[in-house]
Amino acid sequence: MVLIEFLKRMTLKDAVDLTIIIGGIITVITFVKGVFEYSRQGTQKRSEHFSELRMRFQENLLFKELAQELHENSPKLADRPFKEKRELLGFFEDIALMANSGLIRKNVVHYMFGYYMIRCWKSDNFWKWLHRDSKYWALFRHCAEEMQEFEKSFSFKIKNYRL
Repeated sequence: MVLIEFLKRMTLKDAVDLTIIIGGIITVITFVKGVFEYSRQGTQKRSEHFSELRMRFQENLLFKELAQELHENSPKLADRPFKEKRELLGFFEDIALMANSGLIRKNVVHYMFGYYMIRCWKSDNFWKWLHRDSKYWALFRHCAEEMQEFEKSFSFKIKNYRL
């Protein structure tokens, strides 16, 4: 009843003002929905990148063998061909690139891959016949050093682990 009375008394100026207000409200709602959707898509893309990396690491037989040897700091690492070592280092550098690009959070990188990155960096057996300080391994070196810093101050807080 009140609405009908309001509409009867409405002037053209009031109608224009009401239309502007309603349009503004719709614009704000559309903007907020767009931001929310954009954020959700970003999370989905990060999730896809992370899942792809995890699968590559877990399903690659070479990586499984190297991970076990790194865990044990096995002398077998010294005799591994350059090609195999380069493949693992390249994988770790892919992870570092994604972390530096914001596609994967660095604390998630540490939690899921950091252990093996650190073991790789510290293993003299792995680096036999390779130049650990070569500029071509700088991205890996930087990431491994970051992972060591995470390791020193690591404390698990569930809120820090999301994609």
